[in-house]
Amino acid sequence: MRDEVFNPRKELDTSSFLQEEYPLIGDSLDIIRIRNQIEFSDKVSYPIFISGEIGTEKISIAKQMHKRRGFEKDAFIHVSSNITDIVSYNKFLKKSLSTSSGGTLYLSEVDLLPEKLKIYLMDLFTGTEFNNQLLENKFHLIISCTNSLISHHDNPQYIAKIFGCTVPHLEINIPALRERKEDLKLHVNYILKKLSINHIEDVAIDILLSYDWPGNLDQLQRVLFLLASCSDGNITKEDVLALNLIKKTNDESDTIGKILSLDIDQFNHVHQGLKKAILYMGENFKEDISLANLSDVACTSSSHLSFLFRNYLDLSFKTILVQVRVRYAKQLIEASPQMKITDISLQSGFGDLSHFEKMFKRYVGYTPRQHRQKLRLENKVFS
Repeated sequence: MRDEVFNPRKELDTSSFLQEEYPLIGDSLDIIRIRNQIEFSDKVSYPIFISGEIGTEKISIAKQMHKRRGFEKDAFIHVSSNITDIVSYNKFLKKSLSTSSGGTLYLSEVDLLPEKLKIYLMDLFTGTEFNNQLLENKFHLIISCTNSLISHHDNPQYIAKIFGCTVPHLEINIPALRERKEDLKLHVNYILKKLSINHIEDVAIDILLSYDWPGNLDQLQRVLFLLASCSDGNITKEDVLALNLIKKTNDESDTIGKILSLDIDQFNHVHQGLKKAILYMGENFKEDISLANLSDVACTSSSHLSFLFRNYLDLSFKTILVQVRVRYAKQLIEASPQMKITDISLQSGFGDLSHFEKMFKRYVGYTPRQHRQKLRLENKVFS
C-alpha cells in the first residue's frame, strides 16, 4: 500500500451512514424473489420468519416489511440476541410492548440464544398471553434465525417445532452474499459512494468479488470502511491486498483473465469435464453458446456442469460467460477507443446493446461510453 494511503481521511464520517436504513440491493433472482415476498407480506397477519447467515440483510428485510405495512410512524422494536439472560430479555420485551401502541416486534437470531432463553421463548410463543398482547397492541411478529425452518428435517431447529407444525407463518430465506456474486459489486459501489470514495480500480473490485465474505454484508461494510478511512479517495489493488483478506487471490488466480487468455493451467485441479467446458468457453465466448453446448463438450449433463461451475469457481456459467465478454469488451475499448460501442458489443458476443451496457456497468462500474471517454481524456485521443 502506498505511504499516503495510510493517512486517515479526516473528512470521512461513517456515523450518518451507519444510522441510515440499508436498502435491499441487488438484481439477482434471490433478491427479486425476496422483494416479491416483501410485497406479499402485508397481506398476512401471522408471524414472518427470516432465515439466513449472520451478517445478511435480515434486518433490512424486516424494516422494509415494517414500512410496507404502513408502520413508518409506529415502533420497530428490535430485540437483539446479544441479550442473553432471561430477566433482561423478558424485561426489555415487556417494557417495549407496553410502552408502544402498534408496530413490529423483531426478534433476531433466536437460534443463537442460550438454551434457557430458547425454552423461555417456546413457552412464550405457545402461550395465549403473549399472543393476545401482540393482537391488542397491534404488533406484527418477525423472527430471524440462521437456519431455515425447512432445513434439517431429521433434527429440525428448535423453533421449527413450533412454526413448522402448529402456527401459520411465512418464511423468507436470504442466501449468503457469496451465493449472490452478481449483487456484490452493487453493494460495493453503494457503500463507497456513501463514503465519498471517487474511484476503485477494476482489479481491486475483482479481488473483492473473489472473496467468500463469510461475515456477509456486515463484514463487507467493515472492510470497505477500513479501506475508505485509509485511502486518498482512490482504492487500488495494493490497498485491498494489503488487508491480507484474500490469500488465494492474485494475478495467477484471475479466473476471468485466464479463461480469456486460454491459459487453463490454473484449472488442472478441477473436474476434467469442467476444464473442457472452460476451454470451449474461452475459444467461443463471442458466439451464441449455452450451458447445453458446454455440457455436450464436457460429456456431462447440464445440471451437473452447472454444479461444477459453482462448486469449483463459485460462480454460475452465465455469470462467468458475461464477465469474460465484458472483460474482452473493456480490452477492445482500451485498445481502440475510436471503435463504435455497437461494434464492440457485437464483437464481444453481446447480441443486445442495452444488455451489454447494463452488464458492462455492473462489472466495470460505469458505462462503455463513460469508460471510453475516460480513456480519451487520459490519452488525449479524440475521434
